[in-house]
Amino acid sequence: MWAGFAVGVRDAVSGVEPGVVLTETMKVYVGGKADPDDLLELQGVAGAVVGVLGSVGWQAKGVLAREWNGTVPSEIRRERTKAWVEARGWVSRVDLKTTARFQQDVWSAVGIGRYFMGLTADRS
Repeated sequence: MWAGFAVGVRDAVSGVEPGVVLTETMKVYVGGKADPDDLLELQGVAGAVVGVLGSVGWQAKGVLAREWNGTVPSEIRRERTKAWVEARGWVSRVDLKTTARFQQDVWSAVGIGRYFMGLTADRS
């Protein structure tokens, strides 16, 4: 499953000049809200994608959630990220054709990219 997904990602970026593939590095917290099995699955997928893209010239970078989002509640962080995207006229670049639950993940991915780009991460 992981390999098939990774090959699909590689095929989707075929023809794009290699750059950085950025992943959120999963961390299991004892007593945390997230199901550790889900986090391990996500980390497996990330590892497969990094491995496949690394073989075609992409550089891998990982970031922990606490690094890119601090302690800002997700709703506030999401609204700030949306405002940042809107201010730059990039809304058309964000694909939101999915469920509301996955839209949260889309905005988190944009927030991770925003952090990585060196722009101000909202931590207040």
